[in-house]
Amino acid sequence: MSTRSAGVYGLLAALIGVAGGTGLEPIETVGIDANRAIVVNQKVFFPIMIWLQDPANFPSARAAGINTVAGYWRGSGGTRDVVEYMELVRKAGFYGVMPFDERLKGNPALLAYIHDDEPDLSSLRSDANIVPGEGLRINEKTPLWQIFDGVTHSWSVLDPLQGAEFTLRLNQPVEVHSLAVWLTISEGLAVVKDVSFLADGTEIVRKALDNKAGKQQVDLPAPARFSELCCRVHSTYPGEQVWGSIGEIEGFDKNGNNVLLCPTRQVPRKWPAQIQQQYRSIKASDPTRPVFMTVTGYFLPFFKKWSEQERSNLCPQYVAATDVVGYDIYPIYGWNKPEWVHLVHDGTAALCDLAGNKPVYAWIETCRGSQWTGPLEGQKPVTPAHIRGEVWMAICRGATAIGYFTHIWKPAYRQFGVPPENVQAMKDINEQITRLAPAILSEPAQVKVSVAFENQLNGDILAKKWGGYTYLFAVNYDSRQLASRAQIEVEELKGGTRVEVIDEDRTLTADGGSFADQFGPLGVHIYRIKQ
Repeated sequence: MSTRSAGVYGLLAALIGVAGGTGLEPIETVGIDANRAIVVNQKVFFPIMIWLQDPANFPSARAAGINTVAGYWRGSGGTRDVVEYMELVRKAGFYGVMPFDERLKGNPALLAYIHDDEPDLSSLRSDANIVPGEGLRINEKTPLWQIFDGVTHSWSVLDPLQGAEFTLRLNQPVEVHSLAVWLTISEGLAVVKDVSFLADGTEIVRKALDNKAGKQQVDLPAPARFSELCCRVHSTYPGEQVWGSIGEIEGFDKNGNNVLLCPTRQVPRKWPAQIQQQYRSIKASDPTRPVFMTVTGYFLPFFKKWSEQERSNLCPQYVAATDVVGYDIYPIYGWNKPEWVHLVHDGTAALCDLAGNKPVYAWIETCRGSQWTGPLEGQKPVTPAHIRGEVWMAICRGATAIGYFTHIWKPAYRQFGVPPENVQAMKDINEQITRLAPAILSEPAQVKVSVAFENQLNGDILAKKWGGYTYLFAVNYDSRQLASRAQIEVEELKGGTRVEVIDEDRTLTADGGSFADQFGPLGVHIYRIKQ
């Protein structure tokens, strides 16, 4: 570690040490009970996590009611490694869910280990063998195989465009009767003008293309049979930049089939077998701590990212490679679609079904500022109501831990970019969860409970038994985000029974096995009934 880094680390340690006086008790044991609750030192514990934070943000995390820090990247806060980082986590009064390191074994703040993020995140792969010419700079975000993938609205960057050359090497010879080139036009970029094609080293055609987007036919003087096809750009329509792009190149046989097509396939970031091997290795080294894993929301059919067969094959195998599994679906932050807010409910339900007796957690969005949803001014806000609704959707469907994603990229990158009103909402939500954790994580109430909203709005309810009371956690998760009156039925509930509405300073009275209440859009109410 450099002197400067050591100084930064020391200063952070001192500051966090001052701020961390209300920390959690040292961990001696961690387990999982029959209710899928995480148990620390023989007591149930509800992890409220924050993802991948610089230690400078720990005071903000504490102000938001966080109790657990998840993830680490090398050098964070001037630290040399995860061991130094965990010391800052401990001094700040948090538990840590960290990448596996032998030196963390027995650490009194270590709650769990965690796999690398989103092993199921898919990306396209191609078997196309394309050799770039000398001097051609490759843009990894637009690989050359996109020129032959059959997707005409994608493109590959050629930098520089003037003089660019690349060769497609095929596994077996093909016969081509005509070619087609799909050009892309972008403001300020050069555009292909004169282009030639060489079949196994011999030029078969040279063509002057029009300065326009879309498909342009390139007829051959005679059919050509080859195993290698080279494309050369001889001249361009100049732009402000020297680079440009080609969308697609097609080669058609006598029947009109594109014999240059090299289809792509989806592959996960890491295959389940790799994750399972890592899991076995971690557990063999340290069986005293559970292992967490976060997957994407692509286990839901809604996203159509994987086929039904792929999902049924991949998802259970990922779940088998961990003790605690979570997911990240950000309807507003990730897709700018508040109408998808119900996916947090549906995602938790689906993952709980997959996980069986394993704990499940959900990552919750907290702000706008996404790198994925266009300019900041067009991004829809994440409100306190969204945060509260999503948290309780997850809990009502079985989540026994939650996490908050607080990173923003716009207007500038920050790891904790939550606006003040949402920080306050997180604080209120998290304090309530922490206070009610023994009830949330207790055994299910052995009574039939249901909730029905007027106008067929979607709602859910969770019934738990604890401390001589039945607790009911109810949420209006309808994606239309409308207010509605709900009728809540509780088996064997006697008329006239007093129903306390927790943290709202009011009570309701049961009327012959049920009671009614008004819910705002994404509204949440928590009830307590004496048994």
